[in-house]
Amino acid sequence: MSLLIHERRLAQLKLVVLLGITLVAAFYRLYRIDTIPPGNRYDPAYYGVDALEILEGERPIFLSTNFGREALFSYLVALCVAALGPISYSMYLTSAIVGVLTVPAVFLVAEELFAEEEGALGEFGGLAAALTTAISYWHLNWSRFGVRAILLPLFASLTVYFLWRGLRTGLKRHFVATGFFLGLGMYTYQAARILPLLIVLGFGYVIISRRGLARRDVVNLAIVTLVALLVFAPLGIYFATHPGSFSSRIEQASIFDASQGLAVNLRALGDGFMDTLLNLGFYGDQEPTTNLPGRPSLNGFLFVLFSLGVFISLLRIKRPAYLFLLTWLAVMSIPAIISQYGPIAKRAIGTFPAIMTVIAIGAMVPWDALNRWAARRRSRWTRILKALWTIAMAAGFIYSAALTYHDYFVVWAGDPDLFTHFEAGPTAIGQYVRTLPSTENVYLSPLSPAHPSIVYNSQQRAGIKGYDGRHCLVVPEQTVRSTTYIIVPGEDANSLGLLHAYFPQGQIAYEGAVHYQQPYFVAYRVPEGSNAVVAPSHLASASWENKIRLLGYDLNADVFGPGDTIHLTLYLQALEEMDQGYTAFTHLLGPDNPATGGPLWGQHDSEPCQRAYPTSVWTVGEIVRDQFAIVIPADAPPGEYQLQTGLYLLATMTRLPVTDALGTPLSSDAVPLGVIQVQGDGE
Repeated sequence: MSLLIHERRLAQLKLVVLLGITLVAAFYRLYRIDTIPPGNRYDPAYYGVDALEILEGERPIFLSTNFGREALFSYLVALCVAALGPISYSMYLTSAIVGVLTVPAVFLVAEELFAEEEGALGEFGGLAAALTTAISYWHLNWSRFGVRAILLPLFASLTVYFLWRGLRTGLKRHFVATGFFLGLGMYTYQAARILPLLIVLGFGYVIISRRGLARRDVVNLAIVTLVALLVFAPLGIYFATHPGSFSSRIEQASIFDASQGLAVNLRALGDGFMDTLLNLGFYGDQEPTTNLPGRPSLNGFLFVLFSLGVFISLLRIKRPAYLFLLTWLAVMSIPAIISQYGPIAKRAIGTFPAIMTVIAIGAMVPWDALNRWAARRRSRWTRILKALWTIAMAAGFIYSAALTYHDYFVVWAGDPDLFTHFEAGPTAIGQYVRTLPSTENVYLSPLSPAHPSIVYNSQQRAGIKGYDGRHCLVVPEQTVRSTTYIIVPGEDANSLGLLHAYFPQGQIAYEGAVHYQQPYFVAYRVPEGSNAVVAPSHLASASWENKIRLLGYDLNADVFGPGDTIHLTLYLQALEEMDQGYTAFTHLLGPDNPATGGPLWGQHDSEPCQRAYPTSVWTVGEIVRDQFAIVIPADAPPGEYQLQTGLYLLATMTRLPVTDALGTPLSSDAVPLGVIQVQGDGE
């Protein structure tokens, strides 16, 4: 009876302590989640876009965008958005909640693996693993990054927990749960595809330890397999019907190169193994978006306990739980070892629960050994050693918790470049666009409106027209409604000045957050009914199939020398909607050129705005101020040269016919522009 009371009280104590540890984890993962990270980086923002599409009725099994992604995390983000609205940090909040839930999941798997152990490891090993998870910088960082990889430690823990519990108790429901979480894990992250191997090996180790295969083992493995396949079936069908979707991302990131010999690939494999190992305790990923550059996944204290835990596990390798943990480390390290791109800590995240459990072994087993030694010796020194080990462990975990807080919330979060790394500017642009009236015309330069941070934070605002103001400017001949230009002056130094000149009646309506001593973006609003004051320095009039009109052009000079660059600006206007993307050519013609076999001495062909504003998106009445740079060859002889321009369809190289201002077809399919003078040396 006293043993039963002790076990009940111990279980209650564990529950209370686990709750406290989980609250600590929640603090680390939810503290300032609305501002750290400061914006929606490209990858996390994609999950926000997925969530909006899911809430609109899409039901993806697999996401083909952004290199292909499993869909479960996007559905979880959609739940967050449905509950709280499209807050900018919904994907970070989702991953943070997953991170918090992983703490009790690691506790469960460690408890089950140590269920037959005696002493401190059997009683408190699960709590030690959970505590290490809660204060781990590695896990904290990915819990707040907002990508699907954070799901893998949770699902790996639950899968292994139910597997080991089923193997220990023999209850069929645990094997059903194993299959369910194994199958659902395939919807989390590519590295989960290795989990089935781990499950089969777990079965094998227990069967070998029992020295015989029983009928129930076959039945239980069949249950796991069948349930996992049923849950995986929709994704499996998708992979079968979409060739390449299963392996394309893996092939892109793989270190193996079929064009190289065996020795080269083996060397790459060895380098991957060493990098993965060293990443744990010596030096970490250098990318500042995913890590405090160079910080290893484990601090010195935790790495020592991990190393000690591995050593102890090797000594006890004949016991299935220890062999299984070592296998877990090896098998789930494979994605990190064979990948040449991406952070190692992310690729190896499937090992995380095993590493936390091994750390618990390193912390608890020496205490058990000291306790047994003290019981035999009953000397003052043994009691002192026990006390010292306890103090060292307590101090080490407190140090680890403080270091994690300092490294993440003080050092990493204090990096001023996080604004750029996490694309806080595009995030703010999307949020500002969302505040504009739905009837407002919006132009954006030089960012693409398709940037997922802008798409998500603007709530998929339709009709945003993006151009690259470093190469062109787009203005309506007359604004039929209020029109706002959103300019990033740090990247586009041209648009704002030109807008002041072309629409003097407009004004700056808003300035975004200051970044590098200037507003990251500026909103210039032009009232409805404003006429654009566009005045090319050289007037010209021609039309291509009554689709595009040439209004005129500018030249940076009339006289040039060999080797100079002619900066030619064309003013083109859309006369009708177009479904084709036409390419403009600009030619410099002169005397016969031996290099070209004709009069061509220079040219610059490009879709409008260096392909940033193709004719297929032009609106009737829009004027496109487009820039071209033609380099005069160094061997160009002195004399007069003719500039000309035209349009053609790149797919067929067919030029569009041209008419003059009166509608009379020109004899040539090119419009003659001005004449320039090339002077020789000494002129």
